[in-house]
Amino acid sequence: MVSWLVLIYGILVAVGGVMGYAKANSSASLIAGLGAGILLAGSSVAMMKGSYQTGWWIALVVSILLLGRFGMAAMKEFKMMPGGMVIIMSLIVLAALIMNRGR
Repeated sequence: MVSWLVLIYGILVAVGGVMGYAKANSSASLIAGLGAGILLAGSSVAMMKGSYQTGWWIALVVSILLLGRFGMAAMKEFKMMPGGMVIIMSLIVLAALIMNRGR
């Protein structure tokens, strides 16, 4: 179950990076969003295919990094999109990961 949540999170992060590029012409958003999304999708596949712990750790680290990045931005100026949405999704994924640590 948690692997599917991580996969959906990864897809949403990647789409957010593409949208950031399309709206603001931000190559940083595109690179970071696609990079994080691919890492999350890959970790999800690893979790599903028998390397649960490896995928779990990758998903945990990427989620913490995204939470930190958007959390710091929210401290300066809070915007629901994309910052608030990434913070909420990161917290949900982190909670699910922590609850399913020892699978």
